[in-house]
Amino acid sequence: MTVQISVIGLGQIGASIGLALAEYKGKIFRVGHDPDGKRMQSIEKLGAFDKTFVQLHEAVRNADIVILALPADLIRDALAIMKDELKPDAVVINISIIHERIHQWIEETLPKENPFISIHPLIHADRLEDPNSDVNTPRADLFTNTEIVITNDYNTSSKAIEVATDLATLLKAKPYYTETAEADGVIANVEQLPKLAAAALVHTLVGKAGWNDGRRFSSRAFYRSASINYLSDEQEYYGITALLNKENICRSLNELIYSLEELRTMIEQGNEDGLKKYLKEARQCFETWIEQRRSGDWDHQRKEMPQKPKDRLSCLFEGKPKEKS
Repeated sequence: MTVQISVIGLGQIGASIGLALAEYKGKIFRVGHDPDGKRMQSIEKLGAFDKTFVQLHEAVRNADIVILALPADLIRDALAIMKDELKPDAVVINISIIHERIHQWIEETLPKENPFISIHPLIHADRLEDPNSDVNTPRADLFTNTEIVITNDYNTSSKAIEVATDLATLLKAKPYYTETAEADGVIANVEQLPKLAAAALVHTLVGKAGWNDGRRFSSRAFYRSASINYLSDEQEYYGITALLNKENICRSLNELIYSLEELRTMIEQGNEDGLKKYLKEARQCFETWIEQRRSGDWDHQRKEMPQKPKDRLSCLFEGKPKEKS
């Protein structure tokens, strides 16, 4: 049985999925599509997919699994195009950083016969420090020995969970399970907040008093912080991901504002000991995190479902699992 996996959106994540699945030729037929024709042509040359389609509806027509790796602002239109082309029981996997609201879009748009789920692939620790010119470069090992977060709700079908778990195994990653709402809260802190803070930093400095000299003096500190602006989750409608996750984002921004106010108070008061402790702890916390991220040792707190003996890929290659009753 050959399974067709159609990847919609060929940025680094989508194209890397195609490259990682290359070793399963004969079992998996890889189809790709990207709204950017030039991008799709460059990915074709890498051999990441067995076939690509210019038209989205053609790319999903015979798919058993559709992976949406699009910028968040393109997903709703993509769903509208897909809805009449999907095979019954084809599983839709969302890889946008927003989960709960996009699940609502899917429920409102797609046939009820199509199970869906959201995942959040974590990239290999070695890729965290890639220069900005490399953040879109696909790599077959982008997910190797990492974790793929699989989110679910009370109404998530067992088939969708099984397929997402099998996909993680195929990508040589380990599944990590959490609730959809919980994932959105975490994403607000570690994905969206740094990007919004980077945008705020640029607005704070650029074009303001002192920028004429500041732009000349700026070096690594400004560059490393401001360059996060390249890591956008939207193609045209910048900020939609923040609006879709606004309750969590506002909570995260409030926490950041509190931390900045705390820092300002210590500096205003000349609190040398407090400031030293604050900055030292921040550095130590970062060092602990990056060490754990590189090693994958999270103090054995990983949430893993028990694996079936011998073959974890039964859902993809051996038939359909039973739905929840």
